[in-house]
Amino acid sequence: MNEKLQSWLAPLTGLPVALIYGVLARLAFSAPDESGALSAMTCGFLFLVPIAMGALTVYFAPPHLQLSGRYAFLMPWVACIVTVLLIAAIGLEEVVCIVMALPLFLLLSSLGGWLMHLRKRKNYVSNLMHGSLLGLLLVAPYLVTPLETRLPVGDTIYHVQNQVEIAADVDTVWRNIIEVPLIQPEEQHFSIFHPLGLPKPLAATLSHEGVGGVRHASFENGLLFIEEITAWRDHDSLSFTIQRDAQRQLPAPLNQIGGRYFNVLDGTYRIEPLADGRVRLHLESTHRLSTRFDFYGGLWTRWVMWDLQDYILQIIKVRCEK
Repeated sequence: MNEKLQSWLAPLTGLPVALIYGVLARLAFSAPDESGALSAMTCGFLFLVPIAMGALTVYFAPPHLQLSGRYAFLMPWVACIVTVLLIAAIGLEEVVCIVMALPLFLLLSSLGGWLMHLRKRKNYVSNLMHGSLLGLLLVAPYLVTPLETRLPVGDTIYHVQNQVEIAADVDTVWRNIIEVPLIQPEEQHFSIFHPLGLPKPLAATLSHEGVGGVRHASFENGLLFIEEITAWRDHDSLSFTIQRDAQRQLPAPLNQIGGRYFNVLDGTYRIEPLADGRVRLHLESTHRLSTRFDFYGGLWTRWVMWDLQDYILQIIKVRCEK
């Protein structure tokens, strides 16, 4: 019985070490922004910590498992998943942030595990990649990040476009975009991001028609966007700047909107009449991302904005077609 239990536990030998390293790293990289030496919003944390976790998982595994390429690739995933679940449970990170980072963590943890797998195959790599490689991987996040935070961060601007065809006339569609009466619970529908903590839209009011008018777009959890009309073509198009109401105290991660890392800049509705009497409604927006991993984060922010815009368009479509 003991031998059977040991055989079951053998693949998990490196898991506790990787788990402890991952949690301690998240605690260490807890600076609220890049003004601190260590911040979770750095490549040093997001890229190098999972590599080290994967390396630890395989390094402390039994020798026969270190030789298994499948184990070296997949077992670090278990370490990462258990670690992020623990981090979420104790409130060190928001669920939506964990979900966005997890694919990157899984891939890079496999890289770390594979490096240790190659280390074991002495006929493939030199003995220099023995314990010294592991030590280098463990300290790399703490060496790289202070240097990284001294470098400037640029802005990346993204444009997101959605459209929907509506079986209604131009006047009906126009009235449903300049203002959005309170969205009732039965009108709300599923979005993959709502269970992760992103709020649903509630309503939009307009102070007055024309350029200079102000829309107030309200969402759940107290999120409010103040949108000033910059272009108004009656029954054709509507453009506006977007600014989060900074006076409202918001929970994380909503409080990051309008901050140093992310902001929504502007939006445009445009009505395209179709020959059959229907309307194609376009919704476009621009947002800014300011990190050193925009190439990855931009994939998520564009998806989030596309999903939000599609969500709004679907509500408008249903209302117009009633």
